[in-house]
Amino acid sequence: MINKNTWLLILTALVFSFIFPKSGLVVGPYLNYLFMVLMFLSCLDLDYKKIIICLKDYKEHLVVLLIIHLVSPFIVFLFRYYFVPEIYLGLILITTISAGRSAVFLSMIYGGEPIKALVVTTISNLISPLVVPVIVWIFTRTIIKFNVGDMSYKIFYLVVIPAAVAFMVNKSRYAKIIAKFSSSVSTIFLFFIILAIISPVIHIVTNDLKLTFIIGLISIALVVGNFILGYIVGDDRPEKITYALSASYKNYTLATLLALTVFNPTVALPAIVYAITNNLLLVPLQFLRLKK
Repeated sequence: MINKNTWLLILTALVFSFIFPKSGLVVGPYLNYLFMVLMFLSCLDLDYKKIIICLKDYKEHLVVLLIIHLVSPFIVFLFRYYFVPEIYLGLILITTISAGRSAVFLSMIYGGEPIKALVVTTISNLISPLVVPVIVWIFTRTIIKFNVGDMSYKIFYLVVIPAAVAFMVNKSRYAKIIAKFSSSVSTIFLFFIILAIISPVIHIVTNDLKLTFIIGLISIALVVGNFILGYIVGDDRPEKITYALSASYKNYTLATLLALTVFNPTVALPAIVYAITNNLLLVPLQFLRLKK
């Protein structure tokens, strides 16, 4: 559960990484564990009874899930020959990755329906061990080779296991005690996670600023496109905001972690740039919300 100043936290961690890049390298060996704890805390508030009730809108949820996992990678696929294999793979990975759990909190502060965002993001993350590797393989199999099973296993223990543990703890008397500190702990953990994932690609970002800028423009176009498509799916304004945020806000931390552990730092560059642009675009959205 990350507060509404996530975008500021991202920028702070980014600046800190550039000034003190070795700090992120120190945190690097613990990246998997940090992410699993963050995932555990973000799933601690899951109410599966409410999720089951909201599944009555399964047609809309299905459309949003298709937007999350398929629309953007298909667009990237159409321009595949304009990128080197590593960058293309990174773009496919970040565009097909599951929805970010922060979309639930964002839906609350931007006037959406958090419970519906909870349903979409939960389903998206739970199916990610199967869906993400398969889609990445479909779009990249003629360009680059990788083990689909390894990626599935990686996503499973990074996402599904923490979610399952959170579900068990949620039924115990310790849940409320942990919940008191979960927001602060999550924010601190996210800061160190960002340091760890940005540090390995700093030299890639600075060595080719033109490529970074191009990826940034592509990321903006894809985020805005997914936002508009999600907005169209909703019936009323709160639902439109909910589906727009769920469709456009990605689990960029998981994508970067996969790129660094399954592939190499170059593949992680699109996920890093996507994370920055994804959060920066929340700023004008917040101002529009406040103005309204």
